[in-house]
Amino acid sequence: MKDDSQAMAAEGVRFFGEISASISHEIKNVLAIINENAGLLQDMVMMIEKGMPLSPERLSGLARSIVRQVKRGDRIVKDMNRFAHSADHPSEIVDLGEVIHFICVLAARLIAMKGEPPKVEVPATPITAVTNRFFLEDLVWASLCRAMDARDPNQMICIVAEKAGNAPRIRFCGLAEDFLASEAGLPSPRETIVAGLLGVQLKADREKGEICLNFLK
Repeated sequence: MKDDSQAMAAEGVRFFGEISASISHEIKNVLAIINENAGLLQDMVMMIEKGMPLSPERLSGLARSIVRQVKRGDRIVKDMNRFAHSADHPSEIVDLGEVIHFICVLAARLIAMKGEPPKVEVPATPITAVTNRFFLEDLVWASLCRAMDARDPNQMICIVAEKAGNAPRIRFCGLAEDFLASEAGLPSPRETIVAGLLGVQLKADREKGEICLNFLK
């Protein structure tokens, strides 16, 4: 039990660090663009001081660019704050569709580095489960990474939240059959620990080309 607790704590820190590093990179990009705009503004001031004509449209365009970046930075910080608060409760009622959408927004930069973003399908009526939000986000992200790395070139990765009988589940569809032939070490030791905490069965379906997170409780 002690070893499992230590492994879980280490995994939580690793996941938080991975996402936080990506978010901080986005914030640095925002600051870099604002700094560039500030340099342009200084150049414009020098032009005006030298008596050179300057159209109001250029100043207006620069102001709009700065405002856009400030709004972008505010959104990124709000998402980071929301992510941090996902670790507030050991167990709560969680909307699975909300978690999927949030991870896709939170990790948008990392997803873009892997290719086309996934399609998300959720029903009009929320699919919920009583679980640990933070570690569910971890497992959803780990499964999405697997799916994107194993995507069938002729298909789009799709994430589906649904009910299977009376139990909720999340499916990651559009994987190549050859990747699933050996189930690619699924689940990994890391995924096994997290799935055990959440009461989730993680398995691959070769025939359907998908990975499933089945809630068992």
